[in-house]
Amino acid sequence: MIYNTTPNFDRQKYLKYIQTRAIKKTASGLGFFVFAYFATMLVLSYVFIFISFLATSFKSIDTVAMFYMEIFISVFSAFVPGLFYFLISRRSISDTIKTSYVRQKELWAIVFVGMAVAMVANTASEMIQTNFSFFGLQNTLDMTSKANSPLEIMLYIISTAVVPAFAEEFAFRGILMGTLRRFGDAFAIIASAIVFGAMHGNIVQVPFAFILGLVFAYVDCKTNSILPSIIIHFINNFYAVMLDVLQNTGVFSDRVFMMIYFILIAVFCILGLVSFFLIIRKDKNYFRISDKSIQACVNEPTNLLTLKEKIKAFFINPGTLFVMILFSIETVINIGLI
Repeated sequence: MIYNTTPNFDRQKYLKYIQTRAIKKTASGLGFFVFAYFATMLVLSYVFIFISFLATSFKSIDTVAMFYMEIFISVFSAFVPGLFYFLISRRSISDTIKTSYVRQKELWAIVFVGMAVAMVANTASEMIQTNFSFFGLQNTLDMTSKANSPLEIMLYIISTAVVPAFAEEFAFRGILMGTLRRFGDAFAIIASAIVFGAMHGNIVQVPFAFILGLVFAYVDCKTNSILPSIIIHFINNFYAVMLDVLQNTGVFSDRVFMMIYFILIAVFCILGLVSFFLIIRKDKNYFRISDKSIQACVNEPTNLLTLKEKIKAFFINPGTLFVMILFSIETVINIGLI
């Protein structure tokens, strides 16, 4: 090749430049995909709000209609932009979204470990939300539901636990992380978790979603399948939904409700701890992750770049910068600073 005969040519520096450019190009495309996902969700939300405002004669089914709208918005916003991304990028769905078989014992062990981490993160998030006003800030998002009838509760579960488990995992662990894995698993895990956390747009959920994003991405990389994150995502959201329903319907007294709350946390943490020791007893290196690439880039290994250099390349490009600025503005608005 020409560069091999050029005097003083630094081949490694050239390869690092090529790999950095590849990450930037890929990340920019993914950034605009995430923006399309977010923008579609936002536009559809306002369209349905406008339709609901006009249809004043249907006030009696507002709650039910709201859940149907949320289900449609979640599915459409994730899968339609996602399919367009695959068409434009010409990437194969099967090569990007992994669905390898996971043995039942391994699957449930890692699910319990993931839920234990989720419980710790959830408790920390609750503490932040409880003491939010101490910092002179406010959380303008109402994260509770008014589901009361059996139909409303069922739709609440579907819209909050079932649909996001598939739609968000398809978008963030499937497309976003799955595309980035060619540059290394550790890099893909961290980058996708940061974007996933930022996407939630409020100060209470951002750190919680970031930690969950790390868990979801990690278990998927270890098993080479999107199934574990879907299961953990569903169980975590279903847990939150049922607690919300029990609290709002007043089935139990406050004392009994708090007992149930702490018992569930303790059960998940114990199951997670036991599962963790069982896993490392069988394989001490199970929870180690490599940042080596799983796919060649321009026919060269992609581990010439450090993790820091990969993260820098991922976030310093038009697509990612644009969407992260957008999410930051949303977060600032939601804590009442604007």
